[in-house]
Parts: sequence; structure tokens; C-alpha cells
Amino acid sequence: MIILFWMITVLSVVIDRITKYIAESGISEGQLIRAITLGDTDILAFSLHKNTGAAFSSFTGKTMALAIVTAIAMVLITVYFHKQKHKHPLLTVSFGLIVGGGIGNFIDRVFQGYVTDFIRLFPFNFIFNFADICVVFGAILLIVFYLFIEGKYMKQFEEEKSNEQ
Repeated sequence: MIILFWMITVLSVVIDRITKYIAESGISEGQLIRAITLGDTDILAFSLHKNTGAAFSSFTGKTMALAIVTAIAMVLITVYFHKQKHKHPLLTVSFGLIVGGGIGNFIDRVFQGYVTDFIRLFPFNFIFNFADICVVFGAILLIVFYLFIEGKYMKQFEEEKSNEQ
């Protein structure tokens, strides 16, 4: 499971870097590229935005503080994951996505002083990037795991452990 964690983490960072590079190379700031529309509604559009804050542009201008908090969180999550004796595949994927997304935005904050956002998706009224998608889906999977799977999985894990003795 550790290999899966690192594969997902690295793949998330690589895809994030590539998509941001493509966005920065192909979209001017303020330009709107409509990819999918339904009537007058943009279902999927691309618009380059340099976000010096966090989600929903909160904490604007606190780039280095956000980078430090992100770095600490990514280290803590990684250590927590590696210390788990039982690594369920869903838990592995969720932590890999969260850490990969966090690293992707961390790289932006440290080397650019802002996070490159470029995806607009209806009905949401904000712009985000692939790293954000990784963090959000990772968090959703984590919630699903802890709400619906952990109890059953831990019971099975404990039964298997007691059968071995």
C-alpha cells in the first residue's frame, strides 16, 4: 500500500504541474475559454487566476504562511499514514490524493508566490485547479472511509489478527 500511496501522490503532483503549465502557456489572465456551454451557461470554462490566498481566495496575501501550514500538514498526514498498521486501499488513495494536491499547491506558493487556478465548473462560482480536485476528492474518500468502512474493516482486521494467534 505504501507504493500505491506514493504512486498516487507523485501522479497527482505531475498531472497538477502539467495542467498548470498548459493553462499558463495557453490562457491569458482575464481570458475566458468556454469549453462546454449549455445555452448561455458555461458548464466548463477555463480562466487563469493567480490566487495568493487559500480556498475561495480566503487568507489572500498570506502565501508563505499558507505554504508553511501546507508543508506541516503534508508531513503530518504522510507520517500518520505510514504509521497505520492497517492500510485500507481507500485510505491509501485518499491520503495519496490529499498529499499530492497539497504538494502541488505548495510548489506554486513557494516558487511563484501564488497558486495557479484555471478551472471553472458550473454551478460553482470559483476557479480552482487539479491539486484542489485531488484534495477535495481525497477528503471525500476519507469521510466515506471513516463513516462507512472503517468499523467493518477494523473488525475484520482484528478477527484476522486473533485467528493468527
